[in-house]
Amino acid sequence: MNELKALKKPLYFISFPSAFLSFILPIYALELGSTPIEIGILYSIFSLLAILMRPIVGKWIDKKGRKNGLLIAFGFYITTSLIFLTSKNYKYLFAARILQSIANSFLIISLDAMVSDISNLENKGKNFGIISQYQNRGAFVGSTIGFIIFFNGAFDNPFAYIFGIYLLAATYALFLGIRDIKETLRIQSITVNKEENIKKEFYKYILIMGILAGIESIITPVFMFYLKENITSDLMLISFIFLPGAILSITLPAKLGNLTDNFGRKKLMIVGLLLQSLFIAMIPITKGYYTFMILDIFITMSQLLMSPAIKALVSEITGGFFNGKAYGIYHLSVGIGDIIGPLLGGYIYQNINKNFPFYLQGIALIIISIIIIFSVKEKNK
Repeated sequence: MNELKALKKPLYFISFPSAFLSFILPIYALELGSTPIEIGILYSIFSLLAILMRPIVGKWIDKKGRKNGLLIAFGFYITTSLIFLTSKNYKYLFAARILQSIANSFLIISLDAMVSDISNLENKGKNFGIISQYQNRGAFVGSTIGFIIFFNGAFDNPFAYIFGIYLLAATYALFLGIRDIKETLRIQSITVNKEENIKKEFYKYILIMGILAGIESIITPVFMFYLKENITSDLMLISFIFLPGAILSITLPAKLGNLTDNFGRKKLMIVGLLLQSLFIAMIPITKGYYTFMILDIFITMSQLLMSPAIKALVSEITGGFFNGKAYGIYHLSVGIGDIIGPLLGGYIYQNINKNFPFYLQGIALIIISIIIIFSVKEKNK
């Protein structure tokens, strides 16, 4: 499949900063004199703008094409890296986060729509897994480069070297995108009655996925606090905890995506949710460093098992019509969930009980899996 092959390299290079930036942003902001509140705003503006942008991007790429959406994303990522590279104060970081949010919206929605355009029932899960695998590989390599430079101690300004490399990677991704990526947009006609039936099933699924995103993000803001308080306060050791899971994320997605093609999206989603609920609920009773590392491996595997199935069902429920709009609305719903969940989890952790967010997520994942069993319809091959 030439279209899929052409996506691999650009996605690999454009993903270099994706994981490391989430780690480095608060540190970089503090280095430039930002306050904790200002750092919080950097995260909030990214999420807020993403929510506003995603439905608009989805409709736009249904008219103007997926390739154009990806090239716009690459262009914004170049500008973002350049601003991070030359940042002198908080205003630079604020501008960079705005552009990064726009870039992210164009990237994920154009990418999801393009993969759906070129896939069928027999290979859609595998294709989503392949793309995820290449993105994770890029993020892994980019993070490795970033950590080596940051912890080396040989550089007066490690941020300049890190973002300089990310700038070059994004520029090369744009070059590859212009040269190799092919347009996959195909205009399809649909009857009014069929469109109404599709919308009914689709919006039910989207609501469930938004709730699921909120549930999965409950522990997001408290996870690091729990590690520092119960496992280790050493930042380097904490990063090593996630290393095995990161390695799995660059090797397993395609294989696990293939499982969803062979055994069914819904079945794999349910299995993944139930496994994740069990492993998350075990976190409060896990105190050993290596035990927690093993637990994180199982949590990662359960998440990787679900991800291709969730994305594949978005376009299957809509029958492949208006893929851009469908994924724009899907990511909007997920974005809203990602805002509500952390607020709930952070409040519970700080004011009620530090273990309860993990138990709550575990129970909620079981409930949502039951809802999916009775509410989500899967297309048969």
